[in-house]
Amino acid sequence: MASCAALLLFGFILSPFVPILTLILMDAPEVGSTCMGSAGGMFFSVSEIGGFTGPLIMGAVVDATGGFLAGTLLFAVLCLTFFVLTFFLKTERA
Repeated sequence: MASCAALLLFGFILSPFVPILTLILMDAPEVGSTCMGSAGGMFFSVSEIGGFTGPLIMGAVVDATGGFLAGTLLFAVLCLTFFVLTFFLKTERA
């Protein structure tokens, strides 16, 4: 039951990030409207690596442990780690 709730929470949290990241990319002055197609293509190419490696890692953990709980906890810890690391990002003020 806990792994089901964690997967639901993961889906609800992750879903809005791709549109938000695309809007941030569109708003970046370095990209501009002339390069948005290329920049968007590169962004989605890199972001889809996770669409392949996520299920691959989950499958390997399930095969090693015999259940989904360890894989779910692994991804939860990974998400929490990235969340904490975002506080260390530096941005320039305009």
